[in-house]
Amino acid sequence: MSFRPFTQAWADALREVVNGDAAYRAAAAHWTWPLAMVLEPAPALGYAESVAAELVLDHGICRTATVLAPDAVTAPFVLRAPYEVWKQVVRGELDAVSAVMTGRIQLRGAAMTLMMHASAAQALLACATRVPTAFPDEAPR
Repeated sequence: MSFRPFTQAWADALREVVNGDAAYRAAAAHWTWPLAMVLEPAPALGYAESVAAELVLDHGICRTATVLAPDAVTAPFVLRAPYEVWKQVVRGELDAVSAVMTGRIQLRGAAMTLMMHASAAQALLACATRVPTAFPDEAPR
């Protein structure tokens, strides 16, 4: 089964992948902050408004994964990007840390803290590449 990105089912699948990933657990052993990923509006693809997936991350475990409106996000780290950028990240075609550094992904939060834990961020987003994702601009596979 594949999941439409930035839906609750997709976030739940991401949480399962993260919690089953030993590499993430090791890389994120010292990461203790929630993180949110925000998808900017893409009305032609069914995203009339921005949507966020907020992950409560704690020492290598994803406690919760919740899809909500961006104004309801409480995470101290927020990554915001358009659909095409997230699609490249989820496919493993774009390194999210590099995308933050080049401005393709906007970061709200302490960049220095994120950079100190870059391996945790990379491991987290590597988990996203393993979530079966049905992109709305593609025919079903």
